[in-house]
Amino acid sequence: MIGNLVYHSFMNSDQVEARKEDRISQLPDRILSIILSKLPMKDLVKTSALSNRWKHLWALRTNLNFDVDGIFGTNHDRPDCSSKHSKHYKEFKLEFARCVDGFLQNFQGTKIISFKLHFLKHLGDTSNINRWISSVIGLGIEELELILSGMTLFSCYHHGLLGDEYYRFPYWLLPHPSDSRLKHVHLRTCVLKPLAGFIGFNKLITLQLHDVFLGEEFLASLFSNCLLLQGLMLIRCKHMSLLKVFSTSLQNLVLLDCSNPSPVKVIAVNLTDFEYSGDIMKITVFVAPCLVKIYFNFNSIHVIDMPYALSHCATFPTLQTLILHLDPWKEKRLPQSMDSLRNLKQLELFYIRAIKEEDLLWVLTYLNACSLLEKLDITLSGEEFHKNQREMRNICGCTYSRLQKVRMNGFNGNWFEMELITHVLKSATSLDQVVISPLALFYLGGGEWSRFTPDESWHESRQDVVRKSLQKNTPAGVHLVVL
Repeated sequence: MIGNLVYHSFMNSDQVEARKEDRISQLPDRILSIILSKLPMKDLVKTSALSNRWKHLWALRTNLNFDVDGIFGTNHDRPDCSSKHSKHYKEFKLEFARCVDGFLQNFQGTKIISFKLHFLKHLGDTSNINRWISSVIGLGIEELELILSGMTLFSCYHHGLLGDEYYRFPYWLLPHPSDSRLKHVHLRTCVLKPLAGFIGFNKLITLQLHDVFLGEEFLASLFSNCLLLQGLMLIRCKHMSLLKVFSTSLQNLVLLDCSNPSPVKVIAVNLTDFEYSGDIMKITVFVAPCLVKIYFNFNSIHVIDMPYALSHCATFPTLQTLILHLDPWKEKRLPQSMDSLRNLKQLELFYIRAIKEEDLLWVLTYLNACSLLEKLDITLSGEEFHKNQREMRNICGCTYSRLQKVRMNGFNGNWFEMELITHVLKSATSLDQVVISPLALFYLGGGEWSRFTPDESWHESRQDVVRKSLQKNTPAGVHLVVL
């Protein structure tokens, strides 16, 4: 405090006034727009009370994101999903609608790049949502996101949502294709059945549809109308009787658990990333000469499909990363040898184990088929630590001359885990790093993950035992990390 008094005693009045200035308000609009874009919607309007300069600045915001947390905050009292007819639920619904209406009615901006609405369909009726879309669609939006499923808001899975309760996307509100600027569309729990000849998505770059009822005419004309489309994601979509992917622009394709797409034909000369769960046998044509990365979920694929899917992977000359979501019933059908994945550099295995003890030597079938593999990630779940440990076997097999990095997640310290990792330590001649972690993050496809919390007893008793045991078999120069 004394230092501040001395400092101010040597300052003239102009310098004192300069220190009192609002430097932030002097920033150019484009900078203030970026700052405003980071604020939750509930705080954005409050900035108008800061000063005359800020009174209308919130209209500079070009990304509008209306979700429960953004409007009410993270500490608000959320209604129970199962009580949608309760008084609290109805009040919550009305308050959310009032907030969105109030914001849009007072918004004086001339351009909106992104409009996102995360809400439950039965918390806001169709007329509300249509009105909100109508008020922003003419302001040149490039990104439209409607997440209307309860799964992402209240950890409920649709809560018994029926087909007639799905929100019917108002494609008739979209501007004429020549005026449309829509580049990114993400819909969840909707019905998308435009009339034949609809070309309102002709400028799309990415299209993500989750739990959407689709019209056959829309799918049939999708790629002929969307010549710029680079990313397509269809997850649990319904009424897909035919899907033909013919594209020279598509780079990312995700097809997860869609209802009976029969058959599927894919000819995409620039496709690099592909994710799939479903009946692999129904992909009757697959031409993708630039494919680099594949994800298969074998929990959703018939047992007999697995060898076919793996042999099909070997036909892609540029494939470098293979991600597999496995279960023990599929692994029992894994052949002793498989077609060579000659260019594969990275292999990620997500394995849901059975309750009983089982070895993991089936992993060696993959390793033996990937002669150029450099990175191996294995994530395990569904197994507890067994008090009665069996002796590890001395495994003889191939050497892995290119394998450099290995990571095993969901590690409990069981004999079959130790057996596999010990074999890798002895057989990988170029090994650089091995990471052992009790935490398991499972990739579910479509950018979604599931987390399995490690057993608390890991850090109390087994962590040091595992580290000391593996260190005995760790070659010089290999960095062993036990988390």
